[in-house]
Amino acid sequence: MLMFAIFLLHLLHTALCQGSTEQAIKTLMSLLQPKEARGDPFPTIPGPAQYEQVCIVGAGPAGIHMAQSLKKIGFTNITIYEKTNRVGGKSYDIKYRGIEHPQGTIFAEANYFDNLIPLALEYGAGDYVKIPSYNVWRTNSAQDENSKLMLSQFILGRVAPLTNSTNPKANLGFLLKTAIHYVKLHKQMFGDYEGDLMLRPDEDVMFRIRGTFLEYLKRENMLALVPVFKLSNELQGYGHLDEVSALYGLIWNNPKFVITLALRALKQDNDPLSVYVLRDGFEKIWKNIVQKENLDIRFNTDIYSITRLQNRVALKIWKGSYLKPEHCDFMIWTPPMSDLLRTLTDTRHEEYNLFKGLKPEFLTASLVDMRNSVRNGPYSAFMYNLDRKVEGGVTGEASMMGFLTPDIGTPEGIAEYNGNQSQLLTISVLQLGKECQDEKTLNQILQDHYTKGFNATDLEILNTITWPYFPRWSPEETGQARHWQVFNMQGKQKVWYAGSSVSFESIRGVMEYNNLLLRKMNKINH
Repeated sequence: MLMFAIFLLHLLHTALCQGSTEQAIKTLMSLLQPKEARGDPFPTIPGPAQYEQVCIVGAGPAGIHMAQSLKKIGFTNITIYEKTNRVGGKSYDIKYRGIEHPQGTIFAEANYFDNLIPLALEYGAGDYVKIPSYNVWRTNSAQDENSKLMLSQFILGRVAPLTNSTNPKANLGFLLKTAIHYVKLHKQMFGDYEGDLMLRPDEDVMFRIRGTFLEYLKRENMLALVPVFKLSNELQGYGHLDEVSALYGLIWNNPKFVITLALRALKQDNDPLSVYVLRDGFEKIWKNIVQKENLDIRFNTDIYSITRLQNRVALKIWKGSYLKPEHCDFMIWTPPMSDLLRTLTDTRHEEYNLFKGLKPEFLTASLVDMRNSVRNGPYSAFMYNLDRKVEGGVTGEASMMGFLTPDIGTPEGIAEYNGNQSQLLTISVLQLGKECQDEKTLNQILQDHYTKGFNATDLEILNTITWPYFPRWSPEETGQARHWQVFNMQGKQKVWYAGSSVSFESIRGVMEYNNLLLRKMNKINH
């Protein structure tokens, strides 16, 4: 397998030396040059004044980042209400065998150098490590012929039917040409905009991006990118291409990220155009911010109701067997909007109509020990389960120990990692489902997956957590411009809506949405 891997890399290197491919890389890099943003500008919105008491609900990345950002611009009276006993939300890591293992947030990519990485460096948690590309299992059995694939084999193999060629050079060239077309079209429709959410597109653009992401790719003759987006979208829990709206796909797979993915396919991904993990995990960032900024967090808070009065917001919070009233001048809500609808006593018709359609799926992360399993690099995707949408099926695995191994980015390093089957392996395993299944069922699916399909022995599941994940509107609803409709009611009745429900389920998404709120806040009170 090692000799074949080296041979395939040689083929790709040969392709890279061809003038047309060199020109494609130059074209990709030239597309990083900024272009004027297109669309209707975001309106100025009401916001809190510095002298007001600000309540932030949720101590995940959105809530902690918002509190830190407000404090930076002079706000001093901020209280965070958190329903659990910890900060970080889905940035959740478990220290085991001397390493922080992710049970939520795992990766950072090139766009994170515009938001998260500078923040992590500022607070002493920014030691980022470049990681190798995914590898792929075609089936759920290591014994099946041609099941074990390198990333390049998987992608070029799925491009081949579109080109009617098995020539890696031809398929690679076609893939690059399609990636360039995707980036150019993205910039033609939206330009280069600040943050993660583009300006509100005009009617022509909204019509052009109607429907699902897969339908959009078909209409625009970009099906060569489907295998790339299977991994960047579906593997990350961001929806199946034939179900999730094109808008969400275009938000996440923005030009910088797609250029990064194309460069990684060519093994030309140099900092910052690559993919990374944080050596100390993501949770440490939010813990360090809380400690350094001395943020006021009320843990284990059970909010019974929220009522918006004329000039303030009234909360009723369970304290044992009785309700304690608390008040703030302005509230920022970061948990799922479905929770807000259940908590508000005065939900407005507009709020209900906008938020009722948000539906999550469920991402389960488990920390697992095993021996003797057949390996395929430190980050593997299981395409059978992704392609067939197997409920609760194992979709991916990631080994932080593998990522932190010296020379893991070389064929020899991967071969050594794959060959150490008898050594204890600790991995984070991901499972996806449309429904929330019980832990016992999910753990049995996981155990069967590895023991029956990949020869694992001594398997022990150390931790399992299921997250309601990526609340999203349907393609029909996003086609009605839900994101921008929500923004137009920001600040009314002393409330900001933030977090992944109104932006995107990523740290870059919620941070940039916070930044957008702060940029568009009416500064009259400051």
